[in-house]
Amino acid sequence: MIGLGGSIALLAVSLIASKVGYDNTLESELLKRPLVEQFVLVTLLAPVIEELVFRLPLAGRLRLGVLAATGAIGVLNFAGGDGPVIAIAAMFGIVVVASGVLWIQSLIVGVTRDAAESESAPTPPTWRDSAARWWSSHPGWPVWCSIAAFGFVHLSNYDVNLSIAAIVVAPLVVSPQMWLGLMFTIARVRYGWWAGLALHAFHNLAVWGVTSSLSQMALP
Repeated sequence: MIGLGGSIALLAVSLIASKVGYDNTLESELLKRPLVEQFVLVTLLAPVIEELVFRLPLAGRLRLGVLAATGAIGVLNFAGGDGPVIAIAAMFGIVVVASGVLWIQSLIVGVTRDAAESESAPTPPTWRDSAARWWSSHPGWPVWCSIAAFGFVHLSNYDVNLSIAAIVVAPLVVSPQMWLGLMFTIARVRYGWWAGLALHAFHNLAVWGVTSSLSQMALP
């Protein structure tokens, strides 16, 4: 049902997007590849990378190592894009740098804390402690930022004739991906990362199956 709903939503949004200068090039580029390569890209590679980058860090406890690693994957994967995709790659770069700063500062304070404990002196909290408390008490911020970034990175599926109208409708163009990002996030939070990955892969398989079947039927 999610795959069928996603296909219908994508069709409706594609019709609107085409009216304001969006040209979805993903399908045509994908269909140039052999079927086996399409299958691997759509149902294996894309879900694994996107679930690692956008949803693996979404846990109740802040894990700097995971955050830095997934941020680095995001930078490497999206740095070659343009427009909003570059902005998202830059956001992942900031995540990597911030994670490194928090980790280094916690090491420095840890050394100071060990020395202070030997002298029975009070020890200052680390920035990592403060970030971890914020992360735990404001779980909605990482979740919604992840969903928004997941949606907007799919603008890379389009060639766009830039205009005011194209900018205004950009959130609508990626609204199906944002909705799917919400579904994948719910699966990840409730049942674990593997559940979100499985749902993502199944959705991609369903949409790819529909579009590839239709394209094969259209061939002479």
